[in-house]
Parts: sequence; C-alpha cells; structure tokens
Amino acid sequence: MNIIFLSELASNAFIDYMKTRGTVILIPKDDRFDSRIASHPDLVISILDDTLIIDENAHRNIFQQLNALSIPYVSANSKLAAAYPQDIAYNAVITKNNLLHHLDHTNSLLLLHSESTNKKLISVKQGYTKCSTVVVSDHALITSDQGIYHAAKDYMKLLLIQPGHVLLEGYDFGFLGGTSGVLEDTVIFHGDLSKHPDFLQIKAFLEKMQKKLLYFEEFPLTDIGSMLIFKYDKRNAETNTSFQKHVNIPIFISHEGCPNDCVFCNQRKITAKPEPMTLDEVREQIELYSSTLNDQTYIELAFFGGSFTGIDARLQESYLNLAYEYKKAGKLQAIRLSTRPDYISREILDRLKLYQVDTIELGVQSLNEEVLKASNRGHMVSDVYRAVDLIKSYGFQLGIQLMVGLPEDTKERTVLSSKLTALLRPDFIRIYPTLVIKETELLQLCRQGKYHALTMEEAVDWTKEMYKVFLQDQISVIRMGLQPTELIAEGKEVLYGPFHPAFRQLVESAYFLELLHDKLIVQSSSLDKITAIKILCNPRDLSQVIGHKRRNMITLQKEFPQLQVVPDESIHPMSVKLQIS
Repeated sequence: MNIIFLSELASNAFIDYMKTRGTVILIPKDDRFDSRIASHPDLVISILDDTLIIDENAHRNIFQQLNALSIPYVSANSKLAAAYPQDIAYNAVITKNNLLHHLDHTNSLLLLHSESTNKKLISVKQGYTKCSTVVVSDHALITSDQGIYHAAKDYMKLLLIQPGHVLLEGYDFGFLGGTSGVLEDTVIFHGDLSKHPDFLQIKAFLEKMQKKLLYFEEFPLTDIGSMLIFKYDKRNAETNTSFQKHVNIPIFISHEGCPNDCVFCNQRKITAKPEPMTLDEVREQIELYSSTLNDQTYIELAFFGGSFTGIDARLQESYLNLAYEYKKAGKLQAIRLSTRPDYISREILDRLKLYQVDTIELGVQSLNEEVLKASNRGHMVSDVYRAVDLIKSYGFQLGIQLMVGLPEDTKERTVLSSKLTALLRPDFIRIYPTLVIKETELLQLCRQGKYHALTMEEAVDWTKEMYKVFLQDQISVIRMGLQPTELIAEGKEVLYGPFHPAFRQLVESAYFLELLHDKLIVQSSSLDKITAIKILCNPRDLSQVIGHKRRNMITLQKEFPQLQVVPDESIHPMSVKLQIS
C-alpha cells in the first residue's frame, strides 16, 4: 500500500491521479509556519529507513487519517516555528547510506538514528535540503543548489541544474525538489517539466538511472513541498493461525554467560535458581509442560535468566541439541533465547541457525550511553545496532528488552530510547521498571543517596509514554513489569522501586485515562453534566478503561457524571470510541 502525502495546495488533477496510485493524505496548513509553505509535507514529516516520522505537534488531521488507516508511525519532537531555520528540522534528504542536511538543525531523532546506523552525515548550508533536491534513488540526486552538489557529489550520482523556473506563490521561485516524488520506478513532477530549460538533461539523467518520467502539462511546474511516499506493508501478521493457544516453557539458565554484574542485577535472586538447569531438568520441564497441553497449542521453549550466547559453546550446544530434538519431533514449535548485544557474532548466529532457533531477545535496557555506563552494562549503544543488524540479516525474530528508571535515566531519555528502539523494527518489546534487589550495587547506591528509585506514579507515567511509542508504530509489547514469583515481591527480595503484580494494568489504565481525557476535551464545548456519553471499547480492554479500582471512571465522572463504558467487539484493541446522545 502506498501512502502519499501531498500539500492541500496540489492541483486537483494531480491529486486525482495520485489517488489512482495509492492512498492520498492531504496536509493542511500548519499555523506554526509561514502561510505560503505551511502545508508542505516535508516541514513535519520524514521517512527514515522505511519508518514514518511525524512531528508530534503536526496538524491533528494527519494523525486522525493515519489512525483511521492503521498506519504505523513514530512521533518526533522539534521546536518548530515560522522563522528560518526553525522550520527545517525534518527537511533532510535521507537515503539508505546518507543524510544530507544543515546538521545543526536536524531533528535529534533523525540525527541519532542516522549516526547509529552509520549513515554518512553530509552537512550543507541549505536548510531546505529536501525541497532543494529531487531524490531519484538512494544513489542519485538532482539539485540546483551548488552547496548540495559539491558536498554530495563524491558519495552519490548528481545532476546540477539551473535554479529557478519553478513557481512558489509569494517567492521569486521555488525548488524542483518541492515539485517531485518517486513512486516505485517513476519520478513524478507537479507541473510541466518540459518547460524547464534543463528538461532534456533531467530526462536523460532519469533514463540513465533507469527511472520513468511523469509530469503534468496542464499547469506550470509548481513547488508544493516534496511529495512523500510511504510504502506500507502490514506488520505482525499472525504466522501460526492453526494454533489456538501459545505457551512458553521457561528454562532459566541463571547468571550463566553474563560477563559482568549490572548495578541492578542479581539473577540468582530473580530466578530463584542459583545454578543453571541440568539437561535432565530441562527435559523434565519440557515433558511436564507438554503433558498438560494438546495439539492445538503453540509451544515455545524459552531460555531466560542470563546471556545464553555467553555461556560455554559446548553447554550451549547441549541445551540447543535437546531443544532441537523436541522441535524435530513436533513437540515444540519454536525456540527462543535471551542474550546481550555484545554477545552476538556471526559464529554465534551460525550455531543458533544450525539448531533452528527462532527468536533472539536482546537485553538492550537503554539506548542512552550515559545510562548504560551508569548501569555498568558493559556494552555501548553501537553494540546494539551492530547486533540488531546481524540478527536481522540471519532472519531471526527479534525481541528487545528495555528498562525504565535506571541510574542517570530521565523521562526524556526513556522516551527517546523507545523511539530509537522503534526505528530498529523489533518484532516485540518487553519493558521492565527498575527495582532495587538485595545484594546488588544499586542497593548500595540507594543507601548512599546516589540513586532514587522511581515512585509507582513515575514508573507508570514513563512506561505509558514508552507504550504509546510502540502502540503508534504497531510493535507488540508482550510484557510490562516483572512477573511476580515467590521471591520477587515487595518486602522480600525487592526492597525499593515500583513493583506491582498488575503493573501492565496500571500502565494501560493510565493510557486510557489520558486518551479519554483528550477525546472529551476536544468535544467539551458541546458536552455538559447531563450529556449521556458511552465509551465503546474492545471487551478485552474493559477493566483497563474503567481503571484500576475504578480510578478512571471516578476521575472522569466528576466532570461527566453520565459516563458509562460499553464493551463492543468492533472496536480495535487499545482504542475507544465515544457515543454521545
């Protein structure tokens, strides 16, 4: 599916044609910008490595259309305003291997991800870089800007053309890049490109780059801001629809394989297992679980509790050979394991592939260097990107584990880590609040006053913001909070921190309270205390919408007493609809 972002000022004939090539989203004027360019898509939207990036304060209508179409995106934050250069944060040229922009003003999310994925950062003085450039392909550009041409010509194929000859109301001239977009194998121009004095050179360059050319003779070549085309392939498709139930058989390997002790960690306490499980114990665990399950259950063996790929290679192979034996016999459908980013290599992945491991979970915890260092993680952010790239190149499913409230963490850093994680395109996420466990360095830091655990309210709030990132980008969050065990309970091994047996419910309830409050505020001018309001939600979300101990209803009914919640199967999970009468 092609999602095509166009300025609302585009020609009607042009819009009608583009509707035959995909779903068109028209960008309305944004009051933050100069009215002459305020509807240009490239002022609030970028496409970065197949992910849609949208300024969080972009026009509400854009988000409404995306949500209605169930299109994933990541929201970003920049302080945008009308005066240059406060309007250029997203106007970068981004290709597979390069980022060209006035780098002092590039949105931080675009810049950080591009740095971490080893894109070549090419600094130019022209802040309207995307408008000034026809991005023909990942390797070829057309521009009239001398600075862009000379900065990028050593890294890409470039055609330098004459400036001007493009209309932009209120300006002497517009940019050719602002008339263009690439849809599959065709470069499309908004207006009559044949009137441009360099038409023949442009046509020849496109032919050389094996691109087709389409332009509209009915009206002059007009800058409407770059056309942005997002190719969307539905994610998270269910691959095992024949199974009615999914069960994990947990195999805890304790602290085996971990090269160091993170400040927060005491795996032996968390797993209640001081020694790794023997092969006989693993076999016994598999047989015990299997005896209670039927053929309609999707059974996955999961090695948890340590860094699996860090243990002795012979022990790894013993575990994996046993798991593979059961998988070949059809008694297991999948094998997963958890490990550290710095314990991933081609040699390791070759071994995992040999034994048909399906899923690798990386304990990333944070994508902020200061947080990783303060937590004594022993790896850097670059190790995460390298490991993710390798894991994906081998075709494994990828899970990422994040923590909230680590030393030196802040809400801002936590949310940015989540957005960077979303750009890595994992298949699923786990989120754990930081707890202070007995016999850890974090406990000593607590007692020295050098670390303060998050309150429950803070942990729920920070995690809610992380959760929103992954909901918007349609990445499954399969767990929030540690699973309660006999040891992991407040007052036993957990001495401080936001432990709650229903932590996920607290987070989802907080999410729904914010969502409902925002929806009600939008309509508040037409509502009063006698207005009957029904909140329609998916049945599975009923308790979260009502809130833990009915907190959401108690809070909202103070202002809207005629509020009630009604389960409705037609409502998509984690969303609501208001019915007002």
